[in-house]
Amino acid sequence: MKILQEAFGEYNDEKVTRIRLINDNNIEISCLSMGAIWHQFLVPTKDKEHQNLLLSFDNINDYYSNPQNICKSIGRVAGRIKNASYKHYKLPQNDHGNTLHGGPHGFSTWNWEYSTSVDENSVSVTFQKKIDESMDGFFGEIQASIVYTLDNQNKVSIAYSAIAGEEDTLFNPTCHVYFNLSNRRDLTTHELQINSDHILETDEYLIPTGKFIAVDNTPYDFRHFKNVESVLKEIKGLDTAYVLKTNLAAILKDKESKRQIIVHSDRNGLVVYTPEKIEGQNISFSRDKGTLANKNEGIALEAQTLPDAIHHENFGDIILPRHSRQSYYISFTFKND
Repeated sequence: MKILQEAFGEYNDEKVTRIRLINDNNIEISCLSMGAIWHQFLVPTKDKEHQNLLLSFDNINDYYSNPQNICKSIGRVAGRIKNASYKHYKLPQNDHGNTLHGGPHGFSTWNWEYSTSVDENSVSVTFQKKIDESMDGFFGEIQASIVYTLDNQNKVSIAYSAIAGEEDTLFNPTCHVYFNLSNRRDLTTHELQINSDHILETDEYLIPTGKFIAVDNTPYDFRHFKNVESVLKEIKGLDTAYVLKTNLAAILKDKESKRQIIVHSDRNGLVVYTPEKIEGQNISFSRDKGTLANKNEGIALEAQTLPDAIHHENFGDIILPRHSRQSYYISFTFKND
């Protein structure tokens, strides 16, 4: 097990550090202090090189040149909050009058303090930040932490925790990495399985109406492995909240390389997103080697409590009471069969 630390440029006049976690199987993840970004997920190839399973950038500024939230930590609240409001509180607007992914000053906009740890079977980096209303526009103060752990079973675990201050607040974080397990610049060889019988109905601005829709006889039925690209051709991109049945949320696999990512979560929702449009200018991922990025080049699997839960009693509880602590986890296990 090994941990390496190195400079990764500057953003907003702050120095950014890359923290590399390497296990005994020569699998590596790296994270950035800026935004607590999950920067890379490197797995060995047959020719003794490494393949990055994430859509990533070589420069810190590129992560902030587009609104796609690539590789970023999302908080305080993932997904959309209708009318950017909760009870008598007004929240920051950044999406058609709603709040999306923590608003314009969410988790990803801050440079986090960090510490590292290593033991016999795992390596970790812990990011910490005290965030108050003056920083992100959400009511109440939190002491937030995000812990990335890589173990020798090739599992990447992300643990999110928050301790509330003197006021109740909201907490529903997630991870917004985009996966591409293949050597291609598309998802044509990817198959996906999701343990869900229902998706959320949404309005024109992707705000949940409160209704659950059965996936039976729809393109959204991933209860058995289905080719991702074939679905994208039918529905022109995914931006869909699935209601999960089990902690085993989803399995993504690539038929050519035999690589798999198995997703576990302790929450009831999984938002599956593919970028049907690449927003921003001259976006080129590391894997593109200078060529402009393709639409739907990767797929995001965002485990979270169902979006807009504060306006729907049966969606789950994302209220963090004053002086209390709440923790969540998501894990992504790599297999190569």
